[in-house]
Amino acid sequence: MDIKERLKDIGERAKRIIVSPKTEWQAIEAEPTTAVDLYRNYILYMAAIPAVANFLGNWLFGVSRGSSVVHYPFVGGLMRSALQYGLGLPLLYGVALAISHLAPSFEGKRDDLRALKLIAYSYTPIWLAEIFGLVPGLRWLDVLGVYAVYLFYVGVSRMMRSKEEYSDVYTAAGLVLGVAAAFLHGFIVHTLVPMPTP
Repeated sequence: MDIKERLKDIGERAKRIIVSPKTEWQAIEAEPTTAVDLYRNYILYMAAIPAVANFLGNWLFGVSRGSSVVHYPFVGGLMRSALQYGLGLPLLYGVALAISHLAPSFEGKRDDLRALKLIAYSYTPIWLAEIFGLVPGLRWLDVLGVYAVYLFYVGVSRMMRSKEEYSDVYTAAGLVLGVAAAFLHGFIVHTLVPMPTP
């Protein structure tokens, strides 16, 4: 499959999971795949969106810091984005492992691959919403990424074979894990490549 076809497939999958999640989770559950294939065919591309958008937005338009706007230098911004991207990939898998580990607590079955599918496709709106990081004044629209919580809620009982009545609590646990991973990710990135001073 060439890159054009792969990007088209990724776009179609992203659209379907957002527009008709119940139907799409059913299709995702039935798909034979591996963790490597999931990374190679979906995650690597989608996870690049925030890194590229943040790099271009921070370099071209800058970041508001008090009353001034700070621009990342090209090399520093590139390093920061590469770190953001590279660190995000294993952290995503770590969240999936934690979600899988929690499954028996909700009368589900531990399955790392199914948990990775759940996390990867639930993260779709988070990754897509980061596109707004390109445009000053629209960065607040990344709040649209909270739709990921709903996607997780719709898919968790099917993917983790847990009882439906536990979906809200399982979703809350998943949200806590996701937020903790995001804070850890941000802390490491900011520590290793701090924001330039005005």
